[in-house]
Amino acid sequence: MRAAPDNVEANEMRAMVLCGQCCAWEVGPRSAAELSEAAAHFGRAAALERAPPLKAGFAAKAATCRSLAESSGDE
Repeated sequence: MRAAPDNVEANEMRAMVLCGQCCAWEVGPRSAAELSEAAAHFGRAAALERAPPLKAGFAAKAATCRSLAESSGDE
């Protein structure tokens, strides 16, 4: 992960785009590398978030992205 912005919103948006959750355009299957990077950004968002429910949500999304990256195995 390059020099990531140090705020929740930027990390969340980057993660959503990388994992294909952004519905502004059609997205195809995501690569393991994209999913791994999305997991890192969701993890960073979780680390920066102060609200426990949101922190837990970002952590769960990071875990899901990691799991999908491992199961896709195309790295």
